Amino acid sequence: MFWKVVGVFLLGWVGWDLFYGYTYLFDVVYRDQDPTLYWVAVSGWTLLGISCFFSWD
Repeated sequence: MFWKVVGVFLLGWVGWDLFYGYTYLFDVVYRDQDPTLYWVAVSGWTLLGISCFFSWD
């Protein structure tokens, strides 16, 4: 159950990132200034969030 809550949190974070156009990696990454790093980070958060629903918990 814990990992599903973490997954919901991470997918909510992805939604926030997509809506506002920036994300946090080691620093703030803006979609307009560095689109490649932005999409890599958002894709990573998405995959991590989805993987939480397939844990052995």
